Amino acid sequence: MLTMRGVFCFLGGLLLLVSGLLAAPVVMAAPLCRSVAEHQVCVLKITRSAKYYWEYRAVVEVDGKRRAMARYNCRTGEYVRRDGERLLDDVATEVICGFFKQ
Repeated sequence: MLTMRGVFCFLGGLLLLVSGLLAAPVVMAAPLCRSVAEHQVCVLKITRSAKYYWEYRAVVEVDGKRRAMARYNCRTGEYVRRDGERLLDDVATEVICGFFKQ
């Protein structure tokens, strides 16, 4: 049988647990930045393809200009934009593939 004291203890414990979780600081990773050929390239967000391990999807910033999420193919060295346009010899591709060389 639940007593009023038991209910208050349960609710108080639950409140402490939730407030501790909400007050926890948010940890954000620092961007990976490199200087290549007089360009500053920062990788802001990156994920690796599960199916094609040589491909990465990343959001990068080149010389302070943020690019939309795009695919970087380390096997062919090309940068594939969302609209399907393929660009070779991109400085961001060099940085991403250089970070994660196998």
